[in-house]
Amino acid sequence: MILINGEIKKTVAADDRGLMYGDGLFETIEICRGMPVLLQQHIDRLQSGCARLGLVMPAADLLKNEIHQLCEYQNKGIVKITLTRGSGGRGYRPAENSESLRILSFHDWPEIPDCYYTNGINLYNCKTDISTSRSLSGLKTLCRLDQVLAQREWSETEFAEGLMSDSAGHVIEGTKSNLFIIVNGDLYTPSLKMGGVKGVMREKVIALAQQSGLLVHKTEMKADFVKQADELFVCNSIIHIWPVRQYAKKKYEVGKITGQLMTLLASSLDQDFNGND
Repeated sequence: MILINGEIKKTVAADDRGLMYGDGLFETIEICRGMPVLLQQHIDRLQSGCARLGLVMPAADLLKNEIHQLCEYQNKGIVKITLTRGSGGRGYRPAENSESLRILSFHDWPEIPDCYYTNGINLYNCKTDISTSRSLSGLKTLCRLDQVLAQREWSETEFAEGLMSDSAGHVIEGTKSNLFIIVNGDLYTPSLKMGGVKGVMREKVIALAQQSGLLVHKTEMKADFVKQADELFVCNSIIHIWPVRQYAKKKYEVGKITGQLMTLLASSLDQDFNGND
């Protein structure tokens, strides 16, 4: 089912600025047992992104009601919220009082092999540069062409994810995930000062790591530093945490700290659900 401004339909205006210019934001939310996971965090990020782009943010209660409508008879799946600046004439300059267009859609849960969690994944080293922009850093905008080109580089069956860097060689993130590495017992993740998405799951992992006493460093890093890591993993709101078993021809074990964080995350999300029951 797809809801466009609360109505069940599948079409938008040809002059919608999300379609024409990628002028908008989106959120991808896990649905488990008919309930959205980390919903408030997704709404908070959407609200923050709207403030930075000057988009009109829909009321949180409205979004929650429409998510409930989509998930009423669903147990497991994904809800995507897409927010555009709405229709506008030709040209980049938006109208001062434009009304946002919201699209909420439900999608079936993807098949994820269990071995991705137990044995880890192969991480491809993408050749496509990721675009950098201080004004857009951290935002999950509709402009995803870098990621589209990057995912065309490899066979889907060989690699589960690809790692992207900027034109200066700084590692930024996966095509659909955030990166963490462990070096000498400390946790490192790219700073995202100049690009990349400030993932909801990234923030959750950082909070859990700090609560457990791990030192977390948000820093610039290049591929050589990543290769020196003792452990690697990637995360997002759908996959949660995938350990990395191979990157740039170097092999890794599913390490102790990665395993601890996977356990802490599973426990935390389970507690969230039990608190809502």
